Formats: sequence, structure tokens, C-alpha cells
Amino acid sequence: MPDMEQKENIMEKLDTSEVIKIGIVCRDIEDTARRYGELFDVEVPPVRYPDPNRKKPEGAYMCYQGINRQIRLKATHVNLTPIYLELIEPADDTPSPWLDHLNRFGTSICFLSFYIHGFRKDIDFMEAHGYQKIFEEEKGPERYAYFDTLETLGVMLELKERDAQAPE
Repeated sequence: MPDMEQKENIMEKLDTSEVIKIGIVCRDIEDTARRYGELFDVEVPPVRYPDPNRKKPEGAYMCYQGINRQIRLKATHVNLTPIYLELIEPADDTPSPWLDHLNRFGTSICFLSFYIHGFRKDIDFMEAHGYQKIFEEEKGPERYAYFDTLETLGVMLELKERDAQAPE
């Protein structure tokens, strides 16, 4: 919990209410992606598989439940206006919010994602309101945080910040 000085600097609300994506965790990403493409008659980009040789930007990390981890995921997007679906399949048994969700609920909606501006301030805001941060990732031009909001909001929330020069 933030101390008194930090509480005085915490925002009164999140700086956004625009959902940018819905995260769906699945057991068979290729089949799920194909089905979404057929159902909505949209092209689904190829599935991105983890590249064990990929060099991470300096300072990049993934932290789940307070532990730095090397989480490997398969992912693709289904573009639906005005948002997109992000399909995710854990590529191994490394603990992650996606694997935990999949084991608990099967293929289903895992999170709603919002772009924010002020990553640390928004994390402080969420934690001050009783929402525990369970995952954080720094990718260089982007950073993400997931909050344990399932019991109170019915879905996890992902807050995502992208540097101005980062590509979409």
C-alpha cells in the first residue's frame, strides 16, 4: 500500500475508459483463430511463436507474482472494429496469468486492455484501490501491468503504455 505522501499524488481515476483489446486465452490458438476468422469473415494474421533466439531490449523483463520469469506465449490478433481480440496460448508450463486462467476457466476471456499514459501513477492508483498487481512486463517501447480484478470486476484488467514513437 502506498504511504501518505504517495496517496496525495495518486490520481482520482484512471486516465482512460477506452477498451483497446480483449484478451482470450485458448488451448489451441490455430483452431480458435481460424474459427474467429471464419465467423467474422476477417483475415487473421499468422500466429507468432516464441523465438528462443530473440534478443530482448535492454531493461526488458516479465514479472509474475513477484518473480522474474521467461514466459513463452503463442499469440495472434483478430481485428474487429473498433477493438481487436488478442488470442494467447501458453507455449509451456511456466507460471503466468494466462496459464493460470486457462487451467481455471479453459478457453475464455481473460482480460480487458486499456491504453494509459503514466504507467507508475496508474499502478499506484490501482493498488491504492485494492487491486493487486500480479504481472508486469517491460518491453522497451511498451509496458503492461495486469491486476487481480476478477472477483470484483469479472475480468482481469491490463493497463498498457506505449511510447509515442513505438509502432502500433
